[in-house]
Amino acid sequence: MKIEELMKMPMEEFIEFRKKKEWLVVKGNGEKRFKDYFSWREMDSYLNGYGLSNHDRMPQLQIVHSKGKYCHKKDKWKKQKREIFEHWWNGDSFILTLCEFLNSTMWNQCVDFEEYFGRGQANIYMSSRKDAKCFAIHGDTTENFLFHVRGTVRWYIYNETTHDCPNHKATIDKVIDLEEGDLLYLPPKLYHKVETLGPRISISFHFNPPKEANRLKKDWKRKSHAFREEWLDWIGDINGR
Repeated sequence: MKIEELMKMPMEEFIEFRKKKEWLVVKGNGEKRFKDYFSWREMDSYLNGYGLSNHDRMPQLQIVHSKGKYCHKKDKWKKQKREIFEHWWNGDSFILTLCEFLNSTMWNQCVDFEEYFGRGQANIYMSSRKDAKCFAIHGDTTENFLFHVRGTVRWYIYNETTHDCPNHKATIDKVIDLEEGDLLYLPPKLYHKVETLGPRISISFHFNPPKEANRLKKDWKRKSHAFREEWLDWIGDINGR
């Protein structure tokens, strides 16, 4: 989906808006425009792939739980499939980082973003129920486009950034509920937190702050191999097209 369509404004207007370093909500108005980005069935297939034939097919999973965060790639002691399953139904939140490779929709969305913002990535956030364990109030170093795909989630947006308020004692600017098809844009370092109102899937597309992104984009132009590869059509005429 092109950025103008996502933000519901001309690209030039959005570029000027970004300079203000303000957050923005773009409502889907009931249109579930992100429904093809990732589904519960895709999640089920991904998580069931772990441990099949004693192979590790889950490199990017992270779990936010009551004692902190588990990172499957980095933690020395790997959780078994049944343990991960129990985390899910106990109300812990799951994150699939660098997940744009999971389907062509997310891959192509990254391509559209990267035309303007430089190299980025997609992360999927999933929870099984209301009041799931999520990150505490924090600010990200990147600017984020948050696509709300399934369910409803409550966002707390704060007035301060990590520069203004390093001790996390920020004041609430706005509390908003995102529904399926809604998009939230967050500038770098702005404090926020999430509360789940039921089962949910959200996807964030992360990019570096504008100055850093422009510098990196120039570097990528000098290194053609660093551009994101195109999504190849391996099916072709096999499906009768």
